[in-house]
Amino acid sequence: MAYPHSNNEYFYSGQGHIIPPNVQSISAAYGEQPTAHKEFGSQGQISYSPLPRANAYVPSHHRDYSESSTSTHVSSGKPFLSSTTSSVKKGRLPSTDGTWIPEIIAITIALGAVGSILGVLAKFNGHALPEWPYSITLNALIAFLAAVITATMNLSIQNSMSQLKWIRFNESKTRLSSMEAFDDASRGTWGAIKLLFTIRGGIIGSFGATISIVALLLGPFAQQVVTYQTRDVDTHQPASVTRALNYTGALPGNTSSTGFVPLLPVKSAVYNGLFAENGRPASALAFECQTGNCTWDHYDTLGVCAECIDLTPFIQQFCAPGATSDDCGWQVPQGGRLNDRTEVFSLASQIPSASGDQPHSSMVRLIFMGTEEFDGQPGEIKPWSRQCTVSACLQTLQTTVSNGILHENIIGTPQINNTVLDNTNLTDGRDHGIYVVGGDGTEYLLSIQAMLGIRGWFSSLFANGSASRSASSYDRTITDNSVVVNLTVGISSGETFFDSDIVTAFYWNYYEYPNGLDLLVNDLATSMTVAFRSFVGAVPVSGRAIYTESYVHVRWGFAVVPIVVVVGAALFLVAAMYQSKRSTTQIWKSSALAMLFHGLDDGTKNHFADAVTLREQKAEACRIKVKLEELDNGTLLRM
Repeated sequence: MAYPHSNNEYFYSGQGHIIPPNVQSISAAYGEQPTAHKEFGSQGQISYSPLPRANAYVPSHHRDYSESSTSTHVSSGKPFLSSTTSSVKKGRLPSTDGTWIPEIIAITIALGAVGSILGVLAKFNGHALPEWPYSITLNALIAFLAAVITATMNLSIQNSMSQLKWIRFNESKTRLSSMEAFDDASRGTWGAIKLLFTIRGGIIGSFGATISIVALLLGPFAQQVVTYQTRDVDTHQPASVTRALNYTGALPGNTSSTGFVPLLPVKSAVYNGLFAENGRPASALAFECQTGNCTWDHYDTLGVCAECIDLTPFIQQFCAPGATSDDCGWQVPQGGRLNDRTEVFSLASQIPSASGDQPHSSMVRLIFMGTEEFDGQPGEIKPWSRQCTVSACLQTLQTTVSNGILHENIIGTPQINNTVLDNTNLTDGRDHGIYVVGGDGTEYLLSIQAMLGIRGWFSSLFANGSASRSASSYDRTITDNSVVVNLTVGISSGETFFDSDIVTAFYWNYYEYPNGLDLLVNDLATSMTVAFRSFVGAVPVSGRAIYTESYVHVRWGFAVVPIVVVVGAALFLVAAMYQSKRSTTQIWKSSALAMLFHGLDDGTKNHFADAVTLREQKAEACRIKVKLEELDNGTLLRM
């Protein structure tokens, strides 16, 4: 220790050494030999020279003499010079500071954690989500392994970066400020960025700084490797729906023009298709699907199809006898007519005759006409016409059930029997049934009785009618079928007289929806198909019950960053180990004791005597260059 005199002055020998009072060899004055050996405070003639206050340098720490004790003393805010005699012991570092074993273990654990992540991902990729105890998820495991990688990798990077500063100062003289640059780079990302862009770290230091920066992406990219998608998985639970091989339902009826009437389920289906307007005409079809999600292979069924064509190019002007040009209407050769401008909409039906004026499979032909187009302007006279034919057909269906709701689509073009047959004599010994042959040779049948019952009922159901807005129309006698409403739909509005609800339904759909007529006629056909498939002659079709499963999907591209970062950290460690061995640099890494015991030598410290503030000390550190050298009193940084 250093001892003050009664006036708080320190004493030193002529050689500039600190002289404690209990040391006997004290020079009488600078440059003189000692002439007496007396205890401090004796009455001898020995004179002592006080340590000048203005020029003394007081170190913040001071190694003691042969008693091997260590003390630190600050007096008057000024440091004093430390001893440079050979009697001062060299600093010793703990033996664990001289090994790379902790870093090797850490980087091995990091590599193992990366391998574990890749192994887990490879095992569960494409498989259902694992069910582990305590609701542990795959993401939780990956997050844990990523945290292990980050912690162990940072230990290796930080110590490797810290070792680089000792290697740098051991190999050549380097600006003292580089000591802080390497130290900051070993502590965090900001320091690594500064080291990288100031190019102080050299190739290896810049490589380590880059790895330290890119390591920030390890956690997010590790989480992005795994995504969860859904897929349909087959089960062994039953799934079935029906298809119609034939339909023969009909009853004799004297009130029908054909001698037969349809069964009530068919009538119900027709009304449902025309008036339900729910967009789900097939919803009445029964099916079995316990999982709520089922699918079927394509299959054929007897059904009803609708086909519509545009007749507008065939419109001709029609004038009743004695009518002026302003009172004329329009007509088409197929049979539709608008008597005058006040008839804004008309429906005409054509039922196939027994003599065979239409294809054998045809049920009814509907011809629509109107004066205002769907996309026209209100009051603008632009006559149009459209024909829709409803026929028995063979359909190929794609059926699915999704979330308990049935969905069906017709695949390809339905097959229709276009044969023209004379049905005036049903007792002539011939089979008058409507047959359609499927692709596999199966015959599908609609009996002539069922067909005649449908045609006879359609002849009254789809009776010719119109929608008018003339004053004379309102004076007509209101029947059970006629309707008078003040209706606004689409561009058409005003008080309108409808001959029937059927006319009203078609009028409404035409002006309410794009292709509204086609939509309504197709709903009618679909609903009738459901009725065929729900009657005797229907057979079940087996399907597959499926359920939606969440499964693991690995995006391997995101695994590149964790792999590159950990492999880069391992290479950085190997480079630091190799450089330490090549330059014979002590393995001090980030040891605080190494910084204390192997700091600046006395001469270098004197350059900082006038640097009081930290800013001044940093500025001075940028100007001077030091090198790690072996001196008598230890390995120190020397200019």
